[in-house]
Amino acid sequence: MDIDTDYERPNVETIKCVVVGDNAAGKTRLICARACNATLSQYQLLATHVPTVWAIDQYRVCQEVLERSRDVVDEVSVSLRLWDTFGDHHKDRRFAYGRLVQTEGTLQAHACPKS
Repeated sequence: MDIDTDYERPNVETIKCVVVGDNAAGKTRLICARACNATLSQYQLLATHVPTVWAIDQYRVCQEVLERSRDVVDEVSVSLRLWDTFGDHHKDRRFAYGRLVQTEGTLQAHACPKS
């Protein structure tokens, strides 16, 4: 079932923000925390890295995620779409941000070495 109707609503501005960064920097966890209202424990934040990617399809198939993407900024209704990328710099990322003309923002996440 396709519940994503923001693209069909002229009064809602859809904002695409691509999250890029190093492997294991926490890009997916950051997106899940925002999109799913998830609070992560210190154990979860420090757990062994398992490569993941947040699927943009979540905005079409999950009503809760779609509703949390909506907000009002300066009296304008917006829908923030966070796009996840993988941190492997040797892979081709054109799918996510090859068409930067359609991307309104980029968030960089970097892993900090343990001191």
